[in-house]
Amino acid sequence: MSPNPRPLSLAHLTVLDTTPPELVSVAAASGFRTIGIRLTATPSVGVPPYDCLHEGPMLRETLARLADTGVSVLDTEFLRFEPEHPVAIPEGFLEVSARLGARHVLVMSAEPEEARTLERFGDLCDRAAQYGLTVGLEFAVYTGVRTLAHAADVIARSKRSNASVLIDALHFSRSGGLPAHVASVDPSLLRYAQICDAGPDMPASTDTPALIREARTGRLLPGEGVLPLKELVAALPPDLPLAIEAPCRATAGLPALERARRAYRALVDLAGA
Repeated sequence: MSPNPRPLSLAHLTVLDTTPPELVSVAAASGFRTIGIRLTATPSVGVPPYDCLHEGPMLRETLARLADTGVSVLDTEFLRFEPEHPVAIPEGFLEVSARLGARHVLVMSAEPEEARTLERFGDLCDRAAQYGLTVGLEFAVYTGVRTLAHAADVIARSKRSNASVLIDALHFSRSGGLPAHVASVDPSLLRYAQICDAGPDMPASTDTPALIREARTGRLLPGEGVLPLKELVAALPPDLPLAIEAPCRATAGLPALERARRAYRALVDLAGA
């Protein structure tokens, strides 16, 4: 093992059928010391709706398991700017993120007008700063912020010191990104990255439903697909945390702990930790 391995995190989407307390336990048992938590869920992901945004058993149990296991929270999600929903930040989201010890919150934008994305992003950064949180802007070809260069431009124009760009390996690749493109971004704008692999059959860039299906259920573990992940990781800052976000249809029936263990082994092999 290298003397200074990158921090490795388990993103909730990899085992989205777990509640936040279950996620903490699964992560600890599979080797992860850091996690990303989705603070709300719907029945569509295979678990009853839960609410971790307000004081109650779910939040208390999550905090207790974090304390018991020593697992920390890298980020919380999922925020999205929608033109039909002017309130993008659910009540309690930032407060609970801070209570959980999260360092980052993640946001994507579905706003068709860039000016609105910029306005709402700046407001989110200002509110997050009050809780010591940075804001990661995730881009995808089917959203209002489509590429790495586009996201970096929004960050620069926002002029917020707690603003960052989130590179998701799948979205990066599907938007035409190559590892060499990472050098065009100021390393200080990168706070962590999300890692997965993908198959050779890329959906058309105009086929938004297919791209979303792939992102939610069609990812692969590192080493199972064709993405240049070793080159991407090498292009990132050497101490940048890596979060594995790899929901795989083929293994969805396996217990969450087994899926997390496989994810951990794959991420360790990739990172050289």
